[in-house]
Amino acid sequence: MYLRRCYRNKDGKRHAYWALVESYRTARGPRQRVVAWLGELDEQGRMVIRKEGEETSYQGHLFEDNKPTWIEVDLQRIAVERTRRFGGPWLGLELLRKLGLDSFIAQTVVVRENPK
Repeated sequence: MYLRRCYRNKDGKRHAYWALVESYRTARGPRQRVVAWLGELDEQGRMVIRKEGEETSYQGHLFEDNKPTWIEVDLQRIAVERTRRFGGPWLGLELLRKLGLDSFIAQTVVVRENPK
């Protein structure tokens, strides 16, 4: 939470008001919402509000006991799309290691550099 200064033109004059604002994340990115309108504050009033905000726990809701929500899924209508194969090369390398072929190949195959 933080303090935000908001301006308003009234009767040809510009007035500054203060708001206590909270940041939160959504799927579309970070957003802010006004928790409380504080009105016009002097320096001392802003310091009191800031000190109170620092003493509160910002993430207290993380440890609350929330019951999980369950939904029913129709398994006949579920489909997996755009899958990729990734196990073939890993499996081949693991077989080489388990059979000891990697050390056999390293001992028998000699890598020769191309003469220039």
